[in-house]
Amino acid sequence: MAPDFSSIKPGSQQSAAARPAVTPPSSTAEPGSWKAAFDRIPNWKKYGFVGLFVLTLVVLLVAATVGGGGKTNSATVRTGHGPNEITSGIPHGYNRTQAGAQTAASNFVQAANQVSLGRITAEDVKSVLVGSDATDALVAVIDDSASQSDDTVMNVLPALINVTDYSDDRAVVSVWAVSASQNDLSGTGKVSVITLWATTTVTLQWEDGDWKAVDWSFRSGPEPSEVSFPEGDSTLAEFGANGLYTFFVE
Repeated sequence: MAPDFSSIKPGSQQSAAARPAVTPPSSTAEPGSWKAAFDRIPNWKKYGFVGLFVLTLVVLLVAATVGGGGKTNSATVRTGHGPNEITSGIPHGYNRTQAGAQTAASNFVQAANQVSLGRITAEDVKSVLVGSDATDALVAVIDDSASQSDDTVMNVLPALINVTDYSDDRAVVSVWAVSASQNDLSGTGKVSVITLWATTTVTLQWEDGDWKAVDWSFRSGPEPSEVSFPEGDSTLAEFGANGLYTFFVE
């Protein structure tokens, strides 16, 4: 077939005759090139290299997915001050800072409420959140939490949190919170709503790389109308913390 020169326009400086001859690249690699060296490798070794590479990728992916799973039902989360992990529905893993202690105390109050609702177990709470030097009063509060009936809803909402004492090894945190509950009125189909303001003081110690609860005290109140100008000895008389993390885990 004759060459097609239709693409060359009149007046073009290039013609078929003036084009430099193009020498096709040689398909044979120079003896010292990497391609020549690769060509000398037997095929079974090439396939082995590829298989080993793929296997390594699979192992790395599996390790990244499963890594750090030393505890049952554990998931990793990322928050500013902790928690950084959730085990059996219980947040834990807090920073060794005042903000970490504040958040740990807030979520401990939440966990105690979850035990009373039967959503997490007392044994799991003691295993994950309670320190080795816990007082009998703290352990008794967790053990004595009775599951509410199925038609009961209760949420605890921290309103203001104050640190009354802090070191890198120990923290005392006051949590002022409101509880809102709903109950069925004896099967009548009507719902009652009750709110309760209370103050819980949680004592924490740094143990095994986390804040653990070792003691607590509870008292009702004060009501919001009573704290417009708190008394000097009230924890609410001191400035509290902002931006705490609380978790409701199903």
